[in-house]
Amino acid sequence: MSGAEDNHAPSVKKTLMSQELKLRIISAVILAVLVLAITWIGGQTFTLLWAVIAFLVLREFNRMCAKSISMASRTASFIALVLIVGSWLIGDRQTAIVMFCSGFIVLALWQLFVSRSIWSALGLAYAALPFFAMSDLRSDNNNGLIVILLLYFCVWGADVFAYFAGRTIGGPKLAPSISPNKTWSGFIGSLVGAVLLSYLVDLAAGFDPILVFFIIILFAAVVSQLGDLMESSIKRKFAVKDSGTLIPGHGGVLDRVDGLIVAAVFIWLVTLYISFQNGQSNDLPTVFVNAFLKP
Repeated sequence: MSGAEDNHAPSVKKTLMSQELKLRIISAVILAVLVLAITWIGGQTFTLLWAVIAFLVLREFNRMCAKSISMASRTASFIALVLIVGSWLIGDRQTAIVMFCSGFIVLALWQLFVSRSIWSALGLAYAALPFFAMSDLRSDNNNGLIVILLLYFCVWGADVFAYFAGRTIGGPKLAPSISPNKTWSGFIGSLVGAVLLSYLVDLAAGFDPILVFFIIILFAAVVSQLGDLMESSIKRKFAVKDSGTLIPGHGGVLDRVDGLIVAAVFIWLVTLYISFQNGQSNDLPTVFVNAFLKP
């Protein structure tokens, strides 16, 4: 009897994996269509989407790190994010950024004094910085749409190609102590996928690809994979499987956007740096397009 059960075990496992993959694909397609539609609309609708994501990210981050974040710290980080997002939504971006910096410092010092950790401050950064980045990069013009689509397809291409390359090719593990399922073949696949899909978006937008475009996309792909590993490291530290249960087959919102939010902040900071260095306008999408899409 036990022999028959052993024979059936691989088949059952394969069926469950197939069902899980189907669920992941269906959830991913539905989410992608919804996000792309809101991204196309842009404006305040897009900003509100990322405001909601920011609060969900903070909630899930605090849930993951609950052992090291007191209720008082969670409440303080939530209030700080409300003030930050509220200021940004009414158009006072400078105040929003000042509030973030102040909130981060106060939370970090508070937690260092009380529990010798800064998890609450990191949670605020995890939520607020991507909100700033995505809102700034998707201004209400055509360039903003192009930049966000490039960001999406860079990260999505990296995730999809990494998943299938890792499962198909396998091989040496990338970071076994952090994420046992990630392989070097998957990492290389992620770079190929990011460049390929971003290249297609670049062509569709009517630009001729240049070397610096491929360089920034490769860096963004690497950063997105580091973001994935960073969340995996936090989950492993606190013995949590998923950040949440909101998305069928994927876990929580943070599980789905861990690479995207880090890549977005990277692109945002690079574009801000170029803007300040060249004395250009605050229209960051145009700064990005001029720097990376036009010869």
